Amino acid sequence: MIRVAACQITPASNPKDRKIQTQTILKKTEAECIDFLCFPEGFLTGYYDNESLARKNSLEIRESAFEEWLEILKDSKATIIVGFNEREGNYLFDSAAVIEHGKLIGVQRKHYLYHNYFTSSSSFSSFQSKGVSFGVVICLDTNYFEPARLLALQGASILFSPMCNRVSLDHPYAKRPSYYSHFVARSFENRCWLITADWVWPADNTSVCPGHSVIYDPDGQEISRSGEGEEQLLIFDIPQERLLHEKGRRVHGSVSLVQELAKFSSLEGAWK
Repeated sequence: MIRVAACQITPASNPKDRKIQTQTILKKTEAECIDFLCFPEGFLTGYYDNESLARKNSLEIRESAFEEWLEILKDSKATIIVGFNEREGNYLFDSAAVIEHGKLIGVQRKHYLYHNYFTSSSSFSSFQSKGVSFGVVICLDTNYFEPARLLALQGASILFSPMCNRVSLDHPYAKRPSYYSHFVARSFENRCWLITADWVWPADNTSVCPGHSVIYDPDGQEISRSGEGEEQLLIFDIPQERLLHEKGRRVHGSVSLVQELAKFSSLEGAWK
């Protein structure tokens, strides 16, 4: 079995308290023998509508502030996927770090952006840990087929999705739907498990996040979902035999139809 956990939480408003939150969560995950732990989008830094706040609270992976987080995470046996605002030079990325025993294994940057002050990335790489090939698709990237497909083509059997669905009170995601059509699609068409970890944000006068943390299996079935408005660890044991590395036609499709699609992709302005 591979034990995965999605952390649904309201991140504390300052780094000191977020570090205390993290230490508390890690104690729970160690007691539960978690193999993979996914935190929400922007957990390390906060997630901001305002560019100046996003820059002020961003992290550079080679700086001491990020290394302080690695030190906090070093004693965890879990492979950790955690969102943060990443700074590189003058660029800001909406990123997720993959961390193991306090060492940075890699960073996945978001492609489809909600805030235009971020820079989009088109690179998607799978990771290997504990005999599992997995990838990261951050929040809005799950709405579109390419990010998950690129990872599935690299053999990913689990997709982790850090999210921040703090939305206006009249937004459809202000309340949780009975199912998530894009999660059904991404998990089914790529024969992947999909693990999402969202914020919780109690309704104020402008926004809310009820928490959209769920687990979907490779057949597009919802296996588990978090409590609405609750902070919790959503835990599930994935049988090894249900980690599908061989993808078959769902991912690779038909050679002749791929050739037909290529004709359209070459048309001028096809993807504008």
